Amino acid sequence: MNTAYESINKNQKSLLNLFSSYAIPGIAGLLFNSLYILVDGLFVARLLGREALAAVTVGVPVVEILLAISMLVSVGAGVLISNSNGAGNTKEGRRIFNLSFRLLVLIGILIAVLSLIFIYPLSKLLGATPDIMELVVEYLTYFFAFCPAFMLSYGMSTWLRNDSKPTLVMIAQIIGALSNVFLDWYLMAILNMGLAGAALATGLGPVFSILIMSPHFLKKRGNLYLEKVIFDFKTVLLTFKKGIPSFMMEFALGLTTLCCNIAIGIHMGALGFAAYGIVGYVALIVLSIFLGMAEGSQPLISFFHGANEDLKIKEIIKISLIISTIVGITTYFLLYNFGNYPVSIFAGKDIDLINASTTAIIYYFPALFISGINIVIASGLQSIGSWKESVAVSLCRSLILLLPLLFVLPSFWGNIGVWLSVPIAEVLTVLVAYFLWKKSL
Repeated sequence: MNTAYESINKNQKSLLNLFSSYAIPGIAGLLFNSLYILVDGLFVARLLGREALAAVTVGVPVVEILLAISMLVSVGAGVLISNSNGAGNTKEGRRIFNLSFRLLVLIGILIAVLSLIFIYPLSKLLGATPDIMELVVEYLTYFFAFCPAFMLSYGMSTWLRNDSKPTLVMIAQIIGALSNVFLDWYLMAILNMGLAGAALATGLGPVFSILIMSPHFLKKRGNLYLEKVIFDFKTVLLTFKKGIPSFMMEFALGLTTLCCNIAIGIHMGALGFAAYGIVGYVALIVLSIFLGMAEGSQPLISFFHGANEDLKIKEIIKISLIISTIVGITTYFLLYNFGNYPVSIFAGKDIDLINASTTAIIYYFPALFISGINIVIASGLQSIGSWKESVAVSLCRSLILLLPLLFVLPSFWGNIGVWLSVPIAEVLTVLVAYFLWKKSL
């Protein structure tokens, strides 16, 4: 059986090939994973209309926050596991895996129970207005019932990458996403279950991913497999510490969405929510590329950090930044010139929604490539142990700089000010990110 150390060490001759072998499955997996939200939005928009799409948009921060909590545990453990593998101590990596696995299951169950008990105040906190409150509650009730599976699926994906199985992760995520597409169609179009069907499909998709990944851990096909473990509070705290940067990267998306939802509720209402929903689905695809690349390269950077290979870390970051810049600029060029096509897929013949969404896309995405740079740097900082610096980058782009902009800019530019707040926050953040990266490595 090859250890993760041996697997990575064999391929060090070509760093670009090694990076691709981890980053491409990470990107592909997250792109298909994004279908959980994207397909829901498409079916909801075309079958149920603008108000239902607005309700799903209000619930989007929940998905991102649950992913963030999954990252807090699984990526934090993944950094420790990769560092242990880099130092040749696979037994310690397995102990950390078993502890984090049980911790994530417990957290998922606790969140499900508390969220279902406080579903109405939680929906109001997320920005639900009275006219769509019941729709939001209906969607979230079904989704929260399956949140332990949703969180565990992501966690298992992270641990598999750290056990040198990125391709298996990609396969599991693709199967989960395709099952979600089928269930969306069957539950909403055939059984007419409405928003409940959309949420149920999203909840069941991860179950199929878990079924694909479970044999690896149950049948001891790698270094990470289930065995008895003694609870270690010190290791739990260290896991949280290492996972905070990834938590903040994903939580930043949730915060961004939540802050924008609040601003939209104040300035635009249901039409604004629906337009932001469409903008969010487009952003989800591109951000999945950035996040997938960051998550895919995390085991490599952590491994090389544990092996004191700083030159290889710098090269991986350089490759990631070049790809992020190319993807971001190309995407904005396409959206600026052909943005009406993805908008029409969701909005159908709703002229007001088409106009509002097309305008939003033009002003929301000009700094898309800078978003990629910020994500790559935040992930790189985390992987080398500079977790405070990584958290600072994520907080700047999602809260510290964004929130004041959301309150100030609409006063000068109206609705356009809401859409411009995000790219301006990203531009200001990249200055902070560059300084912190140069300081840390």
